[in-house]
Amino acid sequence: MHSVEKFSYFVLNKKINFYQMNKILIALIISLSTLSLFSQEKKESSIKFLPHWIPQAQFAGFIMAAEKGIYKKHGLNVELLTGGPTCSSMDWLVERKTDFCAAWLSSALQFRDKNVKLINIGQLIQKSALMLIAKKGRGINTLKDLNGKKVAMWQQDFRIQPDALFKKYGLDVKAYPLSETQNIFIRDVVDVTSVMLYNEFHLLKNSGYDEGDLVIFRFQDYDLNFPEDGIFVLEDFYSKNEEVCKTFVNATLEGWQYAFNHEEETLQLVKKYLTKAKYAANEVHQRWMLRQMKILYQPSEGQKIGELRESDFNNVVKTLKESGYIKQNILYNEFYRSPYEKP
Repeated sequence: MHSVEKFSYFVLNKKINFYQMNKILIALIISLSTLSLFSQEKKESSIKFLPHWIPQAQFAGFIMAAEKGIYKKHGLNVELLTGGPTCSSMDWLVERKTDFCAAWLSSALQFRDKNVKLINIGQLIQKSALMLIAKKGRGINTLKDLNGKKVAMWQQDFRIQPDALFKKYGLDVKAYPLSETQNIFIRDVVDVTSVMLYNEFHLLKNSGYDEGDLVIFRFQDYDLNFPEDGIFVLEDFYSKNEEVCKTFVNATLEGWQYAFNHEEETLQLVKKYLTKAKYAANEVHQRWMLRQMKILYQPSEGQKIGELRESDFNNVVKTLKESGYIKQNILYNEFYRSPYEKP
């Protein structure tokens, strides 16, 4: 017979005195409290997350959600894995070395095209940070002036938008491979170079280039806006852990809000993570990066932060198909799960 049933039995039959009743009540309360605590402990989910690059301010929201106990508050025990040039976040997700990863939308779509059942559960960077930069002194003032010019570009996903731009406007450029530095641009080997707004663009400014002496070509201005950093998960994991997935995204968004509102504290913790991973931590550069993230994360009118806009998605799919990067017609409703829909 259970404790509650015993209690009811004794009360109904008047076989215990008031003192005994109090003892039983106290025992029941302790028992129920222990059971409640055990249930709460069992609810905490242990998961892993891998960013697609080093732990810089580009991923400050994840860092702050972990460091400030935001994940814990939402019942998540999150292990932040260290990303970088030697580990592909997409490959790690496919190999199930991580439960969640950050990656560019264009990268994830190419994996999906190869029948890897992954989905987007949160779109963080809404505006393309990739840009082309030219020196006005090289006779470049408008887009058509790029025709016949030497253009430095990174490979793989970083080539998709430039190549699409040149094709769209009938431009014939001389492509040069771009390394981790901007030396070939600084030394005038090329006329145009590729930069990320939050990274290389700032480094060029710090190298002595005045913004007024540069011409900036933003892909979003030419109907080639590619949302970049998103949160991805395998579809079968999502099906079994939908509530955990939505909680992770929303807790991460809370971490980003904290990061934007507490800049100094955030920069110190980013520095800690960079140092631990044995990377240089330039506070001025990380401050620039964090502030640019705040701009890039802002959604369009009528859109919530963290949502993937269907028109942006369709535009990326269209460009990838036309450029030969994917073959399948990937559908928005099959690829994206909103973090705001209840499980």
